[in-house]
Amino acid sequence: MFATISTRFIASKITPAVSRATSATSSDSLKQPIIGMRITPYAMFVKQNFKNDVNKKNSELMKELSAKWNNLKIDEKNKYTELSEKHYEKKLEEFKKLSTSEQENLVKIAAEKKADRASRKHRKELREIRKLEGRPTIPPNAYALFIKEKVVGSGEHAREKLKEAVVEWKTLTDSQKSKYTTEATKLNKQYHEDIAKWEAERAEKKEQKAH
Repeated sequence: MFATISTRFIASKITPAVSRATSATSSDSLKQPIIGMRITPYAMFVKQNFKNDVNKKNSELMKELSAKWNNLKIDEKNKYTELSEKHYEKKLEEFKKLSTSEQENLVKIAAEKKADRASRKHRKELREIRKLEGRPTIPPNAYALFIKEKVVGSGEHAREKLKEAVVEWKTLTDSQKSKYTTEATKLNKQYHEDIAKWEAERAEKKEQKAH
């Protein structure tokens, strides 16, 4: 669980790829770090202090860590600032030792990760907008229903269950999958009925406002 939460959290705090690698062999071209080079002091604090607790949600654990961070004294926070700077210096030196092609490849990967994060953020914002609008939620497919049934809870145990469920799904026959495909078809049909009704009501409200 720590690996999951720390990776996701730290990735959100890392400086994005904004430099080009056309002159990557020059030290002047390394002023802008690529993904993985810089980690904020707070992210470093989380990395060192996160402790998995199966009885708490990740959001609760992060909230507690945030409170602890805010209560730290300046000299205590400086410890993580120093760790952050040392991490950056180490990564920068490692980057300088790479060949030009390797540097360009890392910058390319960083840009792709940045684009992926932006895409996921956009999808999340769309889901929130749709929720506020009262738009019916897109139903899960057969595979998602199966995974939901097999994986309950969170933590390391849930991650192991997920791995097992992914493998198990691939071994199921069409007959064994029928339970989930039938339910998914039913949910999908209901969704299309609900979305049609929602769109009609929305169009009617817009027309009423226009008049």
